[in-house]
Amino acid sequence: MGLNSSLKNIINPSNLLYLFGFIFVLTELLFKISGKSLCQTEGCRIVESFVKGGDIVLLLSGIALFGLLFILSFKRKAEHFHSIVLIIALSIEGYLLGFQSFIIHEFCLFCLVVFVTLFMAAFLRLIKGRKEIAFAFISLVSVFSITFLVNPQINEFPSSPYVLIYSKDCPLCKEVIQYCKQMSIPVEAIEAKEVSSTLKTLNINSVPVLFCNEGNEKKFIMGANNIKEYLLAKATPKKESGEFCPIFTPSECK
Repeated sequence: MGLNSSLKNIINPSNLLYLFGFIFVLTELLFKISGKSLCQTEGCRIVESFVKGGDIVLLLSGIALFGLLFILSFKRKAEHFHSIVLIIALSIEGYLLGFQSFIIHEFCLFCLVVFVTLFMAAFLRLIKGRKEIAFAFISLVSVFSITFLVNPQINEFPSSPYVLIYSKDCPLCKEVIQYCKQMSIPVEAIEAKEVSSTLKTLNINSVPVLFCNEGNEKKFIMGANNIKEYLLAKATPKKESGEFCPIFTPSECK
């Protein structure tokens, strides 16, 4: 009778979800150790880059979570603690979903599978009469909404090789822009307020700043004179007239 009861608990839908989650995250950990990954999306790599301690810490946390939930599913006296763990887990998932949706604008397929697994497990507990689990969904929506309202607004830089970050009330910025026009050097310009969080992260407190995306090399050049000298070095003079050839359109120069 005890064996039959244990088997029924194991094949319980919620328990199967926890077991699936445990095996899924463990498989990803083993893949990571061997230098591979189940998730091939850009979002997975971006999310991992923001985790302190690296992706291994995230995976170990996932294994511990699903392992704990699986064990608690067999403990009737731990029903409230079981619900508390799920509430905390879905709260964290709310932030991760918000982070992917509103901050990096990329989705981690692996993270979404984990989220769906926890969401379904919580939903099953709710329909079984565990009313306290409703707080898990309230917390999920609340954290997700807060992430939308309060986020660092990480903006992407334009894809141009040379991007000038400027401010409208900056005389030196106008000087650099005018210089680029006179020298026929096409440089894409973007206002500093559009990438302010990125500049703060890099501890850049003044403009103008030139972002250089030169293939394997990416660099920031600060200061009007430094920017002009750098761009001048990138310009190719015409042999006959001595004029400068635009660095983005060398094919037009003969």
